[in-house]
Amino acid sequence: MKESVKHLIWMALVGLLMGIGTGESKAQGTTAVPEDNLEPGEFTAILKESWSFLKDETDSLAKIVGTKLEFETAAEFEKRAVNARSQYLSKVTRYVKEKKFDTRVLGVLFKARLVEYNADTQVYNVTSPTLVEAPYNIPQVVTDVPGNPYVALADSITKGYRTSSIYLNFSPYFRWRANRDTARAAKADEAKMYFRIRFRVELQQTSTSGSAKFTIVPQRLMLINQRTNSVYWEQALR
Repeated sequence: MKESVKHLIWMALVGLLMGIGTGESKAQGTTAVPEDNLEPGEFTAILKESWSFLKDETDSLAKIVGTKLEFETAAEFEKRAVNARSQYLSKVTRYVKEKKFDTRVLGVLFKARLVEYNADTQVYNVTSPTLVEAPYNIPQVVTDVPGNPYVALADSITKGYRTSSIYLNFSPYFRWRANRDTARAAKADEAKMYFRIRFRVELQQTSTSGSAKFTIVPQRLMLINQRTNSVYWEQALR
């Protein structure tokens, strides 16, 4: 093998490893499916529907079980509670399977804003203004986004109403390492630059608590060009 060819192969391998470790990579084509390109409002609708189902079923379970009746033995009450919980878990399991939440991954688009590129360090400061409305915590249903480096959940009060939002938690910027040509091409196509977050939705109910848990799990974060469906950077979050 000629030395020049060996050199090119070696440089390609080094570039690939650098891209994985630092976030720099050449744009690469992917095959997107509709669930990889959900708008924030579409994702919110899915979250609210499944959260409402979990809340209604949890409320129903609490009413059915209630407290021990006057003429009910402790054993009878325990049996009634166990049967009610079993039916509740069956309904939740059936709903999860119907919605395919046990296998489904939902890709949601967050707008990427290219703030400033440093040609000396080859780092692009990027942020995202996107907020995805999400269900908030109530005693019956605890909503949670597991800890990770980039995606967070926060409550706020807007015009007197309580809201909860999923957002990209950069402080203050995401530092995308990109060579100058890649950065220049991304800037030229900034209108189509997005972060894509792939989420799993989990509905759970533990045997030790009367409340349910609604977990929104970010699994992978990508910086993409939506027009060309090219991935510039990605990282697993779970």
